[in-house]
Amino acid sequence: MNFGTMKLHVKRNLGNRKDIDTLVAEWINSAYLDLITIGKFPETGKFAPVPIPELDGTDIIQTGIGGTDYPLPINCLFPISVRDTTNNKPLSYKGIRWYDRNRATVNGKPERYAVFSGRIFVDPPSDETYNIQIRSRKKITVPELTNDAQAPIVDEIWHEGIEICATYRGARSLQLPTADVWYRDLKNFVIAHSEQTTEEEANATLGFRITL
Repeated sequence: MNFGTMKLHVKRNLGNRKDIDTLVAEWINSAYLDLITIGKFPETGKFAPVPIPELDGTDIIQTGIGGTDYPLPINCLFPISVRDTTNNKPLSYKGIRWYDRNRATVNGKPERYAVFSGRIFVDPPSDETYNIQIRSRKKITVPELTNDAQAPIVDEIWHEGIEICATYRGARSLQLPTADVWYRDLKNFVIAHSEQTTEEEANATLGFRITL
C-alpha cells in the first residue's frame, strides 16, 4: 500500500472530511515512525517491540574475564532481548542508575545488563568467557512519507497497522465517537501480529523492559 492509498483509506475511515488532508499525512507518518523507531504503537501498551523481520537483527558478543562493558553491535538501535547462550539463560534488563548503584564487585556468570551511550554493561563482571546473544532493533534511515507513490519500508502486512493507528489517532484528535472502536482494532491487530516467544516471556518474568 503506497502513501497515496493509505491517505485515502484513513480519510475514508474518518468520514471523508475535506479539512484534514494535512493532518491525515501527519497521523500516518507519526504512526509509521513510531513503528519503525520504537518498534511498537505506544497506544497499545505492549511492553516489547513487535517482531518486524526487516528491522530485527541478531549479534553475538564475547565477554572477557573481569569485563563489565562492551560496544553494542554497530547496527543496534536498542536491544530487544539479551541471552547468555553459553549457559542458555536470558539476562534481565536494569537501568543504568540501578547498575551504577548495585553492580556486583565479584566476578560470576552474567545475570543482568544495562545499556548506556552505545555500550552494554554486564553484571556481574564475567568470571569466564561467555557468548552473549543480542537481539535488537536495527538502526536504519527512515524516510518520511511525502510522495504518494512511496510505500513504508516494512512488509505490507504492517501497512494495515499503520493505517489503523493513524485512523485511531485522527479519531481521537477529532474527538469522534468511533475512536474507541479504532483503538480496539489497533490492539487486536498488534495482538494478532505479535508472537510472544518463550524468551520474551522469560524476560518479562525477570522484569525486562525497554527504556528509551
